[in-house]
Amino acid sequence: MQEVITISHREKSIADLDNLLRQAAEVGPGYHGQRRSASQTEREAMLQAFTAKETEAPPYLAVEPRWIERRAKIFEAGDYPDKGLKVTVADLERLAANFDLPVPIWIEHADSPLELGYLTEVAVEGSELFGLVSLTEEADALIERSGAKSLSVGLSPDLAEIRELSLVRNPRVATAQLFSDSIRFECESMPAENWRSRYESLIRQNREAMVSAELKGLVAQGRITPAQVPFAQALMNQGTGIVFDGETVPVADLVSKLLRAQPRHSMLGEKAPQPVEDTSSVLMLPEEVAFYRRHFPDVSLEAIAQKKTASV
Repeated sequence: MQEVITISHREKSIADLDNLLRQAAEVGPGYHGQRRSASQTEREAMLQAFTAKETEAPPYLAVEPRWIERRAKIFEAGDYPDKGLKVTVADLERLAANFDLPVPIWIEHADSPLELGYLTEVAVEGSELFGLVSLTEEADALIERSGAKSLSVGLSPDLAEIRELSLVRNPRVATAQLFSDSIRFECESMPAENWRSRYESLIRQNREAMVSAELKGLVAQGRITPAQVPFAQALMNQGTGIVFDGETVPVADLVSKLLRAQPRHSMLGEKAPQPVEDTSSVLMLPEEVAFYRRHFPDVSLEAIAQKKTASV
């Protein structure tokens, strides 16, 4: 007797969504090395399909940028004593086997509104993990002219999947980088604009915006005073790290944890200003208003004033 395998509605819905995401990747940065063109009609149909499933569509589906592909080394097997990890070739093979949909390219492991590109394919070669990166034209131009090509991979805690790939100053794997292939990083036609400064400026602006938002929230919570903000801002905007608990940690992370560990103080928290009551119509002294408000809170000042007038 043949066994009948039933698929629940929820499982089918998830499978349909996964298939839709793969189709979107194919007409976007790529899906496992495959990419194809799509008409505007097809793109709009996909967008409507995401809306019907109450799921946000990938940002690359709304537009059709020109993608530039680069091969990259992103990780390698070895010992990482500062993290207490030993990564084996089997771990790399599991990462490759679990890789499916494109993951974003970030800057210094921080999400931002800048769409740089996506990692679309990975493969193990010996004891190293390589990938195919699709970059937007703007991001590729910025990387090409700035020479910013060092990479660091963001993994899940169980080393089972790749969450993101970042452009960084100090990669954990020294040889992890984008390969230039036929692209030259220096040429006579390089524009006068300093692209390295622009890249560093983008990193700085992104960090400063995140720090400003975090400190504003801490002031509202009553954990710090407005007077402390400039000092905390100066520390958290530093891109350097210090050795803490046996490993190098960004100064910004330590300051953030220190401030969040502060107890809340109700006197420091932001409070909505109390409206100032207009008592000009009742011709009362402030002391009188305070007396009647304290002893007769449910009686209007106008009614009290009328009774006083009637008794004169």
